[in-house]
Amino acid sequence: MKRRIYLFVTSLLLLVMGACMLVACEKGHAKAEVVSQTETMVVIKINETEGFATLLDAMNYLKEEGELAFEISGGMVSSIEGKRNPADWSACWMLYTSDVEMSNSEWGTIEVNGSVYGSAILGAESLQVSSGEYYVWSYVTF
Repeated sequence: MKRRIYLFVTSLLLLVMGACMLVACEKGHAKAEVVSQTETMVVIKINETEGFATLLDAMNYLKEEGELAFEISGGMVSSIEGKRNPADWSACWMLYTSDVEMSNSEWGTIEVNGSVYGSAILGAESLQVSSGEYYVWSYVTF
C-alpha cells in the first residue's frame, strides 16, 4: 500500500513539474517581442518567423499578446502606444531595421544602444521579417 501511495505521489509531482516547465518554456520564447520601449521609440525583435509573412503580422501578434498598441490609417502606422502622428505630418512614426536586405542606409539611419539601423525600404504591411532581426519604430519630428 505504501508503495502505491509513493508511486502516485511521485507521478503527481512529476506531472506538476512537467506542466510548470512547459508553461515556463512557452512564456520564455515568444515568436516576437518588444525588447525596448520609450514614448518615442519601440524596438521589436523577431525570434522566429513561423506565422509571420510581414512585420504587420508580427505587430498584430504583439497586439494580441498585449505587448504593443498601435493603429493604422491610410496604410500607415498612425499611432503607437497612444502617440499619434499629427494631422500636419510635422512628425510621424518611421521604421528602421537591422536587416540589411530590407533597409537602405542612404535614406537614413538611427542608432540604438550602439547599433545602427537603416531606414526600412517597405512599410510594415509589406516588409518581410527575418529571425533574429530588429525592427525599430522611431517618432521623428521634421
